Amino acid sequence: MTYHVPYYNKGVTSMTEDRRVRRTQKLLGEALIAEALEKGYKNITIQDVTRRADVGYRTYFRHYTGLDELLVSVAQDRLDDFYQILDLPLPGEMLEDPLDFFHRVGHTLFQFVHDNQENFRFLLLDDSLRFVLDPVMSRARQKTEIYLAALPRKNIPADLAADHIISSVFSLMRWWLENDLRHSPQKMGDIFSNLIIKPTWLVMTGEKLSSD
Repeated sequence: MTYHVPYYNKGVTSMTEDRRVRRTQKLLGEALIAEALEKGYKNITIQDVTRRADVGYRTYFRHYTGLDELLVSVAQDRLDDFYQILDLPLPGEMLEDPLDFFHRVGHTLFQFVHDNQENFRFLLLDDSLRFVLDPVMSRARQKTEIYLAALPRKNIPADLAADHIISSVFSLMRWWLENDLRHSPQKMGDIFSNLIIKPTWLVMTGEKLSSD
């Protein structure tokens, strides 16, 4: 006999399925990173990942077409996690106290990298994974451009400034990881503000960003 789910239960069923999907994707992502750190990304297979995640091989293809797609998804998730932790205000609101805002962004960013350094070492220090960073950096540029476009004066285009900031930030994160986290996350946040944000702010707005 076939039983049909009553209409009023469909929302609950959908939520349960969504949680199951997210859990499966999380397990696969964690397994991918673990396998890649142990063996190198080029040396692992989908079977390695599904075995480690304890997820069926066929189930994998309900979510991803291959390993590259899963890896890009993992990288995008880390970016989304960062934005969620940062709890960004609406564009324009940061202008009330921009120095404090950028200090908070910098400290939060490098603390996040510190707390997830295995993932970032894997994603940022392997030159063969450029295909992963490109879409992640593109999304970060788009979000940054939205904030820069809200500045009162723009001596250079917001998209150009956003590209400069994001490219510089990723280079700074890579330098930090290559040098074994030589400075504290707080110090790196200050470097981020002094080396990247303040000069860019000055060029864009004609105003010096300082606490004076």
